[in-house]
Formats: sequence, structure tokens, C-alpha cells
Amino acid sequence: MMVPDKHSQASAWAVVPEQLTCYVRSTTQAVPVRFKSCLAYEAADNLILIGYPLQDPLNHQAVQDSLTMAMKSTRADKITLLAACRLGRDVVPDGWVLENAEQSEAASMQDEFLTLSFPCGTLPQKVRNMIRRAAREVSIRQASNLEKDHINLVQLYLKHRILDSGTRLIFRNLERYTEECPGSLVVSAWTADKKLAGFSIGDFTGLETAFYMFSFRDPDAAPPGTADLLLHELLAEGAKRGHRRMNLGLSVNPAIAFFKKKWKAQAFLPYVETTWIRQKRGRLSKLWQRITS
Repeated sequence: MMVPDKHSQASAWAVVPEQLTCYVRSTTQAVPVRFKSCLAYEAADNLILIGYPLQDPLNHQAVQDSLTMAMKSTRADKITLLAACRLGRDVVPDGWVLENAEQSEAASMQDEFLTLSFPCGTLPQKVRNMIRRAAREVSIRQASNLEKDHINLVQLYLKHRILDSGTRLIFRNLERYTEECPGSLVVSAWTADKKLAGFSIGDFTGLETAFYMFSFRDPDAAPPGTADLLLHELLAEGAKRGHRRMNLGLSVNPAIAFFKKKWKAQAFLPYVETTWIRQKRGRLSKLWQRITS
């Protein structure tokens, strides 16, 4: 069932997946809010600020303004900023400290979004060979929703991977994501004996940027090149719909970075994750706050 979202219009300008409000809401149940030009999500006692200002993702001043507004108005005791830059200590209002202050600001997690622009041009020979290899053994189908075989493959993946609780929550809700978000698209590779070899999910909600969201492969059924063939199908869909680029997501680890870079993916936007926590007040401060409130 589709749920109305007053922030969904912002998704039209999305350049990173976290700006796809339907995706985030359906997989995490977090509530989208807006601080000036940046989206944010409130979940439990944590606020996650997406520091890529809409229509100007590298505007650091706009990120700073949004962070200041969020810190002054939120009731959350923890704020995580996802942005293209690391903000200095001097921009943070009193009452907030870095979560890993003892390790200095260098403790921020860093990565980069990789992208392919349309038209993709001539693909590397190795990639073309892999696509042809897989295409001889599997057939590709598109669908709007996941089926039981897809869910089983996700569960198999979760069973054999060490993942943080947040990532597991998202993966467990992929069925809801494809049901509630009309911009998502499932492309699946099926063997001749009707086994699901693998599938990928793309998102085409944005006006200019399409997204390569998830990809799963059954190691026992998928021929070599299945992941390449699935990505090729999503890229063809993005080009057909008139997008300018496809965001392939973060590098995450050397294996994933290798897969994306063999397609000649380029660095698109830096990713820096920094968390602040609200400074705990002393007893006298709490008492004074009660008296004056």
C-alpha cells in the first residue's frame, strides 16, 4: 500500500539513496523531516541528517546551517550527519560533543559514492564477456515486487553474513520497499529450470539520478557474470527513462569497489559519517533547568 509522503517531492532531486524518502521510510519506518535544504530522519532517540543539500549537494554552508538548526530544535540525544564533508568543531552549538571525541574528528567514517553517466559508451571488454557469458544461461525478467524466491535468497544472504542491525532491518523490509515505492524496479535472472540465479533492485524516482540499490546472487545457481548482466539491465532501463547517471552506491569494501570500478565507475560524491551526542548535564544544571523552564 502506498503511503502519502509530503517530502516525496524532495526525492525528485535525490543524488544519494538516503534522499529517497519512500525507500528509507518503508525499510526503517523512520520519519522524514526537513531542516532548511537538507532532509533528515527521526528514529527512536537518533536523528540522521542527510547533508547533501537538495539541488546543491556540495554546498557546505547549507549543510552547516541545516546541522545548526537540527541541533537547536531536535529532542534527540544523538545526531548522525551523512555529508560530503567533515564539519569543524567550531560550527557545532554548545551542548553537543563528538561521539568518539577521544579519537579526534578523524574517527568519522569515510567512503565515496560511485557513479556511471549515461550514455555509458563502450563497455570494457571484460565486462562485455561476462554479460555474454551469463546471458547464454539465464533469462532476465522485470517486476515491480519481490516473490517468495526473492525473499528466500535474501534470507540465505542474511544467514551467512555478519551485518549490523540497521542493515539487517533494511534487508528484512525489502519486500515492503518494492510494494510501497513505485520508483523501484526488480530485475531477476532465471535459469532454464526456473531457479532464481540472482536479482537486483533499482530505483528510478529521481529526475536525473537513478540508483543501483541492492543485488543478490545464489552462488549455487548463478553462472559467472550474473551480477554484471543484472546491472546492465538496470543501466539500460535508466538510459531509456532519460536519467543522466546511475549512482552505484558506496565502495563499502575492496570486493564491491572492484566490481563497480571494473565498469569504469567514477567517484561521484564523498561520504563522511559523523555522530554527535548531547552533552550530559550535571545535577545542578538539571535543577536550574527545571526551575527556569
